Amino acid sequence: MKQFGIAESQVERKDPVGNGDLGPDRKVSYIVRLFSDGPDEYDFLLKILSLGRDNYWRESLIQEADLKQGNLVLDIACGTGLLTFQFAKSGSYVIGVDVTREMLQRAKELTRHRICDVDFIQARAENLPLRSDVFDVSSISLAMRNVSSQRETLDEMRRCTRRGSKVMSLDFARPRNLYFRPFYYFYIFRLLPAIGLIISRHWSTIFLYLANSIQRSREPEQIGTTMLQVGLEEPFIKRMTHGVTALVSAKKR
Repeated sequence: MKQFGIAESQVERKDPVGNGDLGPDRKVSYIVRLFSDGPDEYDFLLKILSLGRDNYWRESLIQEADLKQGNLVLDIACGTGLLTFQFAKSGSYVIGVDVTREMLQRAKELTRHRICDVDFIQARAENLPLRSDVFDVSSISLAMRNVSSQRETLDEMRRCTRRGSKVMSLDFARPRNLYFRPFYYFYIFRLLPAIGLIISRHWSTIFLYLANSIQRSREPEQIGTTMLQVGLEEPFIKRMTHGVTALVSAKKR
């Protein structure tokens, strides 16, 4: 592990995927329970949820990040490392952070089949055990809806990022197209839970949670406003796949 990215309290820990202090937050506990089962199936089910567009969304984020060889990247809510590994292909050193131990264990297993410079840490997005002004890019992918405090998460990402560098959020959104929206809601509220039930009742529950969280999610413009409030500037919004997802990017002053 490249120690300059990790707070001193974390440097000596032999296994960065440890039982971090998750605190008493109910939402954190719920998310951990929800995603601790079935990490092996997560990547496949994400493709179902995204209509096969998840790779394109991640590539769009990486293109917007405009990485250089040797950049240091922070990947919040990294899950099984899908975006982490794609960042690493650019020649960057990437630290993936997630609150769910089982997801990180799966990500570590996948590193055995790849030649890449990555490390994984279990931590809450609102309380990162990382030094300030270190990372060239900080991102959170398809998970801003899952954190307890979006403002605290973005503030922590800003803190850890170098001046002039980008903080980025890619997440699901409510489609604006009035003709596409009914089809999409039928897909995520009716069809996906039925597909999940074929695998297990647990995955059906996950899909229902995701559908409800998408319907209740904040608009990308609201995420951009929160970025301004925590000290970021020049928020940029890119909607993709009929508005199913939105990439919000801003720079640290």
